[in-house]
Amino acid sequence: MSHPLLRELPSVGVLLDDPAVARHAVGRRRGWVTRVVQGVVDGLRRELGRGEGDLPADRVQLLDEARRRIDVEVARLTSPASRRVINATGVVVHTNLGRSCWPERAVRWASEVAAHNSDLEYVLETNRRGHRGRKVEEKLALLAGSEDALIVNNNAAAVWLTTRHLTRGGPLVLSRGEVVAIGGSFRLHEILAETHCELVEVGTTNRTSLADYEAALAPGATIMKVHRSNFTVTGFTEEVAVAELARLARRHGARLIYDAGSGALFPFGDLDLPAEPTLAEDVATGADLITCSGDKLLGGCQAGIILGSHEEIAALRQHPMRRAFRVDKTTLAALDAVLTLYLEAEDVPPLPTLENLARSVDDLEAAAADLAADLGGDMPAGWTVATVGAVASVGGGSFSDAEVPTQLVQWQGPRDELEAVHQLLRHGDPAVVARISQDGLGLDLRTIAASEYPLVTAAMRAAWTQLNAQTTRTERR
Repeated sequence: MSHPLLRELPSVGVLLDDPAVARHAVGRRRGWVTRVVQGVVDGLRRELGRGEGDLPADRVQLLDEARRRIDVEVARLTSPASRRVINATGVVVHTNLGRSCWPERAVRWASEVAAHNSDLEYVLETNRRGHRGRKVEEKLALLAGSEDALIVNNNAAAVWLTTRHLTRGGPLVLSRGEVVAIGGSFRLHEILAETHCELVEVGTTNRTSLADYEAALAPGATIMKVHRSNFTVTGFTEEVAVAELARLARRHGARLIYDAGSGALFPFGDLDLPAEPTLAEDVATGADLITCSGDKLLGGCQAGIILGSHEEIAALRQHPMRRAFRVDKTTLAALDAVLTLYLEAEDVPPLPTLENLARSVDDLEAAAADLAADLGGDMPAGWTVATVGAVASVGGGSFSDAEVPTQLVQWQGPRDELEAVHQLLRHGDPAVVARISQDGLGLDLRTIAASEYPLVTAAMRAAWTQLNAQTTRTERR
């Protein structure tokens, strides 16, 4: 049964003339504000039509509710679309939270070119048009030991462009165990299908031999090798190394693409992580073209990287789809800063991703103890706090089976209160995304920057204050 207040629902015109709403619909804003008001009216009409939920009791309340919803929606639309989040999950390269954080220099350099004109495609010395990104690609090639490099907007684009260029619609030989999913909904074979290559899957999910590749090498074939960076296959397995495939390709006059997934310019074995091959080692295998991401293990911004010979990279630069995949000036500036930090570094480059992975357990234990002591006296009644050892992860489709020791500040208490605080933390400013499990509510120090400790402390106290207020209101009812 519909609600009797349906006939009292104010029209869009009446709301736009209301002083509380009219202040939003000034000048050129009126067009989009009108659409917001229409959306609010339609929403209230649906709710009143269903007669469900916490509905207004009279005409005055209905008008007040419409005004409130319009205010909320206008405020939402005129605020930044993204909110700052403090990553307390222990996932260092968290895909859903924006992957690698930029170093301060990258933020500064990107801001500089965003605010001012630059020589993006202009050669100051000769007064001629220049090649976008050439200086950045030069640094990248130098660090990777490659003849040349090309930067595109992400690794999926890099894979598409290299495959389209080398196969030209011909056969692409790929191990069945490497037809992987990239991210939440992108699957490799779907990307390859858009290049119009003839995908030839060889071997099995767990075993692919050199003979499997060789048997499939028809004239004009291209081989692709994909690094399984976001999962592992264990047990009765076999795969062929990139260098072996490069030698096979040369013997048969074929070409080899290697999708390295996460670009590594630092030897992660030095951080007690599995010995992930660096890009320089990948280049040394002899693969014709190598692709990877810029925002994972490399520790920079979202970008796709292609490494190869002068001849192949020059051909890719001339490809008609290359313009569709080119990167913005701020991306180039940020990646330039990251690569420059690699060039300058004598040890671990000062990049947030690498610094988080390099932090010692002793440092994490000390930080966790300080944070627990700071918050220990403010807990809700019935809560306890402890510092506990745990395992973090690299994340971002990297080191799928690596265990990174970490330290948690972990609270135990009534389950409904822990979950309520977990939710309240996510609604704070900045939001805090923590770990919650049967063991309690935890903050992982591996992924919290030292500069964020005061913000985390304030967020926890604010969440507890809101929890106490909610509890008091419930008791009064």
